[in-house]
Amino acid sequence: MKGAIRKPRTSGGAWSYRLDLGVDDAGKRRQRQVGNFATKREAQAALNEALAGLQQGTYVAPSKQTVREFLDTWIDTVKPELAITAWTNYREVLKSYVLPYIGSVRLADLSAMDLKRWHGELLDHGRRDGTPLAVNSVKLAHRVLHRALADGVRWNVMPANPASSVRVPKGEHKEMSVWTSEEARRFLDSLEEDRLRGLWTLALHTGMRRGELAGLRWSDVDLDGGTLTIAQQRTTAGSKTVTMAPKARSQRQLLLADPTVASLCEHLERQVIERFDAGVAWVESGYVFVDESGEPLLPQRITKMFAAAIARADVPTIRLHDVRHTMATNALAAGVHPKVVQEQLGHATIAVTMDIYSHVPQAVRREGAGRIAGLFE
Repeated sequence: MKGAIRKPRTSGGAWSYRLDLGVDDAGKRRQRQVGNFATKREAQAALNEALAGLQQGTYVAPSKQTVREFLDTWIDTVKPELAITAWTNYREVLKSYVLPYIGSVRLADLSAMDLKRWHGELLDHGRRDGTPLAVNSVKLAHRVLHRALADGVRWNVMPANPASSVRVPKGEHKEMSVWTSEEARRFLDSLEEDRLRGLWTLALHTGMRRGELAGLRWSDVDLDGGTLTIAQQRTTAGSKTVTMAPKARSQRQLLLADPTVASLCEHLERQVIERFDAGVAWVESGYVFVDESGEPLLPQRITKMFAAAIARADVPTIRLHDVRHTMATNALAAGVHPKVVQEQLGHATIAVTMDIYSHVPQAVRREGAGRIAGLFE
């Protein structure tokens, strides 16, 4: 097994190496030419790796397959492994942020430098309107590509994953936007006549996700027992709304406080009146949060209606998902045990809860330290 380094043909060109693969069954000599190395050292390192692979029987011969061709195959192959929402998001990430930039590159030639340049282009003009793409979005695109290339290595399509040696950009940590308990009360008080006041109340009292709220059915609610079971969610996948079971940890039963039960009872009474007014036009969907004709609310519409509700109230503007953060932040600050908050939110572990809300326990621990010290004064 032999190989040789080749100098660039032009000044500033790329280095390459030639790998001797022996002879085939017909006695014809087989060689592989691999290029696109910035320096002689990189080319030599790649040649050494190829020679070691040949000796160990792990060598993967470079092919003419492009990144686009590989990813088109990959996204179809992993579809059965992913939830429809995750698969749709992966496909959109590849379509918008990966393929337009490196889709035409040969998979065998894809290097860490290519990926660093790709990061830079996304950060400079990665959005559809040509403006910079957010750091978190660049990180997401990198994670999706890293997973795809890792599968390529596992499938013996490529010898190594160049994404593993590329550092993702670092972004500044942004404090999450949440309401104080007073602002949350002011928000609800301003919506006394809002037909969806029960929705906003439930979101604030429980921290349920948008998809969980959209997928809630009356059969999941026990008003007499004061419990609510999260058994399904309705989420957006591309242009479609799909109904599915949540992840195992997110399937949970919530205990409802008396004010929460009272709010849902009022919501039910309002819905009964709307059903009567609609007559034969009413659709008996069985969902808790519906429009005036009984059709379940689309997740996107809930987001828009929340923004409209905020506009009518004298409170800071936050996202619908920040209502979930508001519940957790205020609960921890009030001394609610983190384990209770974890189970309420449906996090897999208490470590996840503490990682997301690490800014809260600092104050809680300080208050606790003061209480402990006070025991001995």
